[in-house]
Amino acid sequence: MTTEATTEFEETKVTIEASDGLPLAGILLLPRSPKLACLVSPATGLAKELYLGFARFAAERGVACLLFDFRGTGGSTPSNLRSFQMDYADWGRLDMVAALDLLREKTGSDVPVVHLGNSVGGHMVGFMSNHDAVTRHVLVSVGFGTWWTHRFPKQQLMDLFFWWIYGPFKLAIKGYIPAGGIWGGTTLPAGAFKTWRRWSHRGDYFRRELEQRLQPHWFNELRSPILTLVFTDDPLTTPETARRFQEFMPNAPSEVRVLSPSDLGVKQLEHQNVYRSRNAAAWPTILEAILGDA
Repeated sequence: MTTEATTEFEETKVTIEASDGLPLAGILLLPRSPKLACLVSPATGLAKELYLGFARFAAERGVACLLFDFRGTGGSTPSNLRSFQMDYADWGRLDMVAALDLLREKTGSDVPVVHLGNSVGGHMVGFMSNHDAVTRHVLVSVGFGTWWTHRFPKQQLMDLFFWWIYGPFKLAIKGYIPAGGIWGGTTLPAGAFKTWRRWSHRGDYFRRELEQRLQPHWFNELRSPILTLVFTDDPLTTPETARRFQEFMPNAPSEVRVLSPSDLGVKQLEHQNVYRSRNAAAWPTILEAILGDA
């Protein structure tokens, strides 16, 4: 498949009905005859619009893309977020499952599907009951998430301030983490924040919870190849933490590829900035990883 822009596509706002019936906001970018489909699962609390520029770039090159907001975030925020009950793993087992089903419905079951997961969007792959419909996973900035593996001292200090001062204060007065302030994302439900903090403070991350609380899951059943891209200036993910996370999927062929901003012709990538328009020079590399041998 060419990486030159040759294809027209339709861009449509869609509503995805999650596996438990909850409506999720999505954007579908659909070329007339897609050769490949890509489900884009976002990082924690980041809106689908962050990924829209890259998705348009991919759609112009024949890749159908579905973007969506996880429950409790962005356009999928309920009217009363204070009382909203959810588990972090619901993003994988309910939201990503439904988004993948809709993408396959819109593109046709004969079109191969690649999953592009950013940060937590990659952590959740083992909670997808329909994971076998994915041909390949490309995970960007996905690694073992313990806070002490993050860059010292700035990122670690920021993490601890967010986990134990800023976050609890916002939960006390709001019942959730609002957009803005030192939190750079959209709204974040209390259930996601508390579980994220707990996992990040455990040496085995969420491994022990897989034995009971997080059942059912399919981490051991994943067989589709997994390529993880790590950027050298990422303050959260390192090549070592990426490899440690890939151990959660022991039966999937896996690779970690380390890239520097200068490799891709940009100044700064960090954890999720590769999708920003100022870093469009890096998009062909991400697209090539998605395309694989297509």
